[in-house]
Amino acid sequence: MQLPAVIGASVSVVAGLLGLIWPRQVSTVIGLELPGRLGLSEFRATYGGLFIGAGVAVLIIGSSDAALVLGAAWLGAFVARVVSLVIDRSASRENLAGCVIELAVGALLVLGR
Repeated sequence: MQLPAVIGASVSVVAGLLGLIWPRQVSTVIGLELPGRLGLSEFRATYGGLFIGAGVAVLIIGSSDAALVLGAAWLGAFVARVVSLVIDRSASRENLAGCVIELAVGALLVLGR
């Protein structure tokens, strides 16, 4: 596994740590509302624990296959967001930034494997 994939996995971990530790602040930045305690728990689990677990797993396993799987997940999020931009007409600064981030991290992981 090459340096770009390590960077992509590390970005996943850092993003997860931010989502776990500061869910309200991160949700505001990305334009999501957290309805009550369940919303906080869901955000911490998905934007926190899932990102941390996947990124750490890639770093521990250290294989190109692990990087490919995480990269495919980031690129899948990118494709789904692009579909939403078209179908839902949801073009916004946050959505466009999400596209850039998801494409960049996915590319780092896939191309750096």
